[in-house]
Amino acid sequence: MNLGRFELDNIYNEDCYKAIKDIPDKSVDCVYIDIPYIIQSGGASDSPLSQRAKRLRNIELKDLKDGIDISIFDDLDRVMKKINIFIWCSKEQIIEILNFWANRRDKINFEILTWNKDNPTPLCNNTWLPDIEYCLYFREGGVKLNDGYEYKSKWYSSPINKRDKDKFLHPTIKPLNLVKRHLLHTTQPNDIVLDCFLGSGTTAVAAKELGRHYIGFEINKDYFKIAQDRLNGIDANGQYSLF
Repeated sequence: MNLGRFELDNIYNEDCYKAIKDIPDKSVDCVYIDIPYIIQSGGASDSPLSQRAKRLRNIELKDLKDGIDISIFDDLDRVMKKINIFIWCSKEQIIEILNFWANRRDKINFEILTWNKDNPTPLCNNTWLPDIEYCLYFREGGVKLNDGYEYKSKWYSSPINKRDKDKFLHPTIKPLNLVKRHLLHTTQPNDIVLDCFLGSGTTAVAAKELGRHYIGFEINKDYFKIAQDRLNGIDANGQYSLF
């Protein structure tokens, strides 16, 4: 089964800004993305883990703070059957993203979802703890939300997932169980889920485990290889892993 030139249930080492042009209109049921964050100096971007990620990507630290070109949102809107999109972002990006999607249609519902970390990294004085990450969810009228009390909470609490970061070498990896909960609430079996900032492949793994189709793009060759291996049950250290 194909989606334009792409085969479903596959991931691609491609620039998503170009690749998405080849996805047909109104062919995707849900978009789930963790975009590059805009990060203030002194935050997570200066941590040892992010320094390791910088070396892995072979880019300058300042480039980790640039965010995305939001013109890709026009294409994401185009490829969705109805707007049904999760966007992980930094606090600094919330207003811009809300302004784009909340006014896109007459009947757009949105939620601000959070991942609350109960053991955040301590910082210096005169700042808040980095204990919350934000996910904006936008849903057009007609998108079904599945029943289940366990799916409906707008917050998720857990420790920072150092274990997954060590296994898959990605500084902003999200908890697999949380991604699965989001998809269980907002998608149906055999729905098509797109992640065009795939990273270490969490969205694809979640979709695979839940019986959803997936397609993903990751421009970085190292992360793409990690995501490929992860889908085959192998972590970044070459060890077999149960995802």
